[in-house]
Amino acid sequence: MEKAAPQGNSAEDYLQVATIKPFENIALAFSGGGFRAASFGLGVLSYLNKIKFDGADTLSGNTLLQRVTYMSSASGGTIPTTLYALYSARGKAFGLFYVKLFETLTSDRILEKALVILADKKRWEKGSKKARNIINAFSMAYDEAIFEGHDLQALYNAGGHLQEVCFNTTEFYTGLSFRQDIKLVPDMATDPYYKYGNENIFIAHETAQKIKLGDALAASSCFPGGFEPIVFPDDFTHNYLTEDELKDAITLKPQTGDKKERQFIDAKQLGLMDGGITDNQGLQSMMYADGRRIRRETTFSPFDFMLVNDVGSYFISPYVVPPQPKHTGTTLTGINWMMTIAFILAALSIGLGLYYHCPVLDIIGGIIVVIPAIFLWVVSLLKKKLSAVSKSPNGFTEKIIQLMVRYFTKTPLVVLKQMLQARIDSMLLLNMSVFLKRIRQLLYNKFYGSPEWKNRGKGNHIYDLAFSSDLYRRQNPPPTPFLNPSRDIQIVAQTAFNMGTTLWFDEANTTQQHSEACIIACGQFTTCYNLLGYIEKLMLVPSAYDAVYENRLLGLKQQLMADYEHFKTDPFFMYNDAGRDYQIKDFKALSVKNIPFPANW
Repeated sequence: MEKAAPQGNSAEDYLQVATIKPFENIALAFSGGGFRAASFGLGVLSYLNKIKFDGADTLSGNTLLQRVTYMSSASGGTIPTTLYALYSARGKAFGLFYVKLFETLTSDRILEKALVILADKKRWEKGSKKARNIINAFSMAYDEAIFEGHDLQALYNAGGHLQEVCFNTTEFYTGLSFRQDIKLVPDMATDPYYKYGNENIFIAHETAQKIKLGDALAASSCFPGGFEPIVFPDDFTHNYLTEDELKDAITLKPQTGDKKERQFIDAKQLGLMDGGITDNQGLQSMMYADGRRIRRETTFSPFDFMLVNDVGSYFISPYVVPPQPKHTGTTLTGINWMMTIAFILAALSIGLGLYYHCPVLDIIGGIIVVIPAIFLWVVSLLKKKLSAVSKSPNGFTEKIIQLMVRYFTKTPLVVLKQMLQARIDSMLLLNMSVFLKRIRQLLYNKFYGSPEWKNRGKGNHIYDLAFSSDLYRRQNPPPTPFLNPSRDIQIVAQTAFNMGTTLWFDEANTTQQHSEACIIACGQFTTCYNLLGYIEKLMLVPSAYDAVYENRLLGLKQQLMADYEHFKTDPFFMYNDAGRDYQIKDFKALSVKNIPFPANW
C-alpha cells in the first residue's frame, strides 16, 4: 500500500492558508463517465485556458491552465487528459487540442472505426498478440484516430507546464488502482512511490514508455459490461514492443505465497479494467501525488489548488420493487411432465407411422418431437452441471442442490421470474450506483475532511448549477447571492446532467448533439462558478496573504465575475466563440432557445 500522508499539525505537514500561493501550482482530477466526462473535461480545460493573471502579477500573461502541473483521470476522463498531455508535450497550441477533441467527440467515428477494425480479419493477423475483441478494437481506433500512433514515450521528460500525469486503471491481481503514472519533466529525487502501477504490481518505466497511448486509454476506460478486461502482456504488444519485453519489465509481489498465486506470478498475465472501479474521480491518485510532494520525496512542490472535475453524483435512482405475482401458475415440474408426455406421444406417432406405413404420422411425430427432445436434453445437461457443482470443494453439497431443485421446480414460473428480476435490478443498482457512490463518498470525506487539503481542494461537479441541486443550494447557500445561477444556466446544466454515459454522440441526432454542447458549456460556466466560490473562501482570511496574493485574487475574481455575468445571460457564449475562433468545420452556434426545457423538471 502507498505510504499515507504524515500525521501532525505543523505548517510543513498541512499546508494552511498562510502557506498557499494561490493558483501557482494546480492539480486537476477528471472523473469517468464516457464521452460525457470527456466533454465536461473539454469545457473545464478551455475555461482554465481563458483566465489569465493580470499585468501587475508576477505570473502576468500566464493562463490558469499553464499553472496546471498535475492531471489524474479515470475512464472517460482519460480521453481529454491523454490528448491534452500529448499536445502539451509536443508544444501544440490549445486551439488544435480543442478542435481535435471536439471533432472526436462530435460523432460516432470512434465507434464506427472500432467496429470496422473488429470485423476486419486482416487487422488481427499481424503486429501484435492482441486478442480479437471489442476493447482491443477500441484501443486500435484510439491509436489511429486520436493519438496518431504515439506511445507514452512522447510524454516522458517532454517538458512544458505539466510535470506529471496519471491515467488510472484497476488491476485484477490485488484489486487496487493501477496508476499509469508518468513524469513529463525530469525529477532528481528518488521518489520511491512513483510507480507505473502500484506497490504490489508495477512495470519498469523504461518499458512502460513503449506502451501505446491508445492502449493506456483503453486500459483506463474499459468499463464492466461494455468491455472485457484488457490483458497484460498480450494486448499491449505491438511491432516495437514484444511479450517478452513486457514480462521482463513487470514485478508482482506475492500476497499469500500459495501454489495458485505462484503459478499466477510465474505466468505474468493479468487483466486490467476501468479505473473507475476503484476510484471513478481519479482523486486518490491526486492525493497520493500531493503526499509525495509534502513529504519531499520529489523535487516537485505541493499543490496550491486541487480541482476535482466530476460528472458523477451522490444522487441515486431508488430501487423500484417489482409487483408481487400470483401464487399459482405453471411450474418447471409441470413443464417437464408436459414435455415428457409430448416426447412419448411424438415417438409413438413416429413408431405407428413406420408400422402402418403412414407418412403423415411420421411427419407429425417428427415435427412435434423436436421441442420436447431439446428441452429434455437441456435438462439432462443441467443435471450434469449441478452434479459437477456439488463435487466442487467450494460449491453446494449434493443434498443442498437436490433440496433446492425439488422446491424451486415446484414454484410457479411467475414467482421465479419476479425473484430473478429483483436480483438483476438490485445487482445492477448495487454495482452501477451504490458501490461506486460509496467509494466516491469515502474518498470525498477523506479529501474534504483532512486538514492537509482543507484550504486547497474544490469540487467541480456537472450538477452544481442544475435544478437537481436547488435543495442543496438552499440548505448551503453560496458565499454571495451573485453566485446563484440564472434560469438559462440551470436549463443547460440540467440537460448536461441528464445525459447518460455513452461512448459516442450521434451527429445525426439533434438531441445528442445539443446535449454535448450543453456538457461543454456546463464545464465552462461551472468551472467559473466554483473558482469564484473558492476565491471567496480564501478571501475570508485576507490577513493570511501579502499584498501580492491579495491583488492576484482580486484580479482573478474580477475576470471571473464578468464571465459569470455573461454566462447568466448566454451560457453558450464561450462555446460559440471557440467554435468560431477555432474555425471548427460545420460548427453551429447555439442559444438556450435551442434547448428543450428538461422533461423531468
